[in-house]
Amino acid sequence: MDKVKKWFFEEEDDDDVYEDVEIDTEEEHVKSTSMFEKAKSTKTSDAVKALSANKDSHLVLFEPRAYGETQEIAIYLKQKRAAVVNLHRLQKEQSKRVIDFLSGVIFAIEGDIQQIGPKIFLCTPKNIGVSGNITMDDLEADE
Repeated sequence: MDKVKKWFFEEEDDDDVYEDVEIDTEEEHVKSTSMFEKAKSTKTSDAVKALSANKDSHLVLFEPRAYGETQEIAIYLKQKRAAVVNLHRLQKEQSKRVIDFLSGVIFAIEGDIQQIGPKIFLCTPKNIGVSGNITMDDLEADE
């Protein structure tokens, strides 16, 4: 047991020397992403760029599997952190309950909630501003 503990928690020596190796990931990235993936990442990256401008802010990603996990999201919002909430794992009725609860939390902290994709919401506290909007087809909004 001590060996496993030592392996996980042993601090690295400062004397270790690392070689700088340049890796050209841009070419690999372009080859591996489809047009759909590029469009999807563009939509979400615009929202995330606004958050990265403020170094004091934090963005936390959530994918609740039950309504009970919603309180954890509220705690992060109260700590002035932004949250992206993916509701794909919840049934329709549970998703509505989660959004209703988060809407109340957002109202209480004077924040904002925006849908940034099908069943994906960006919740921001008062100290984080989000500019721009994402348009969705009627089919995406109904999902």
